[in-house]
Amino acid sequence: MKSVRVVEQSSQFVARDIERPALVSGAVRVRIQAAFLPPYFEHLPSGSWQTPPRPFTPGQCAIGVVEETADPDCSLRRGQSVYCDMYIEGPGSEADHGFIGCFGLAPAASRHLAKWSNGTFAEEFVGPEHCFTPIPEGVGAAPEILCRLGWFATALAGFRRGVFQPGGVVAINGAAGLLGTSAASVALAIGAAQVRLVGRRTAVLQQVAALDSRIVVEDADDQSPLDFVLDCAGGENASTSVALSERLRRFGNIAFVGALTSRAAFNTSLLMRNSNSVVGSFWFPHGLAADVLALIAAGAIDLSAFRAETFDTGQIVAAMKHSVRHSGGLVHVALKP
Repeated sequence: MKSVRVVEQSSQFVARDIERPALVSGAVRVRIQAAFLPPYFEHLPSGSWQTPPRPFTPGQCAIGVVEETADPDCSLRRGQSVYCDMYIEGPGSEADHGFIGCFGLAPAASRHLAKWSNGTFAEEFVGPEHCFTPIPEGVGAAPEILCRLGWFATALAGFRRGVFQPGGVVAINGAAGLLGTSAASVALAIGAAQVRLVGRRTAVLQQVAALDSRIVVEDADDQSPLDFVLDCAGGENASTSVALSERLRRFGNIAFVGALTSRAAFNTSLLMRNSNSVVGSFWFPHGLAADVLALIAAGAIDLSAFRAETFDTGQIVAAMKHSVRHSGGLVHVALKP
């Protein structure tokens, strides 16, 4: 079958024909329709990350159709459309989490990456049963759009872990990125009275604000009070995050779902006096994907403004370059076998 591969002595993805993956105990075989290709994947073949043993098939969130299951009692059925989540971890509290066909976040993730080494950038994907979520019939979005689902779910997890209350004013930092624009839609879906966008790419922010009258783009000198901050920003500048935290009303919270690389100097006295919380939120529990799909099926999350630019697996090098240069905002790149 056709597949993207990460191989020895190569700092780029390559396209290969490989054998179909075996259906092992506890697994489900899915025929891939579309897989999400985020910009950061360009670093995966470099060898600087903890990855599965090479050669392996990379991958991220995907949409597919169930082909077969190893367990006859599996709740999934042949022909069923499913969302494929690459996140994997052990049953305990040990830091052993990572992503199938991608990278580990702790040394103990190596055992999961070795067992489930191949991801979704192929015609077929075989993964553990718990990584698949059925797609309700009421969800009519194309697979190349819906494969972005993990970014919506990451935002929803941040709101929940930060104990967001409907009716509040939400600020989204890093709002022009793939995660930030997804988060704006989620915020409206769960009852935000107003969503305030903070980010660098003004043109993208204006596109998002045009989607709903409850979304506004902040000016540099805005100081209006906030009930919740979802911080999706990356990079080294933590000053905006700190400034937003200092605008929180009493009992308001800030949740970090992005990847800031510098320390933030919070005013802890102010946080204490206002009973504010600072929460970190990485990815999401598997069950949360069903909640996002339910919001989409109900029309609470509107995907009509989101756009995917598609490439086949044989175009992986061009697709990766395009994702790095053009992904962001309402546009992403998807691979289709």
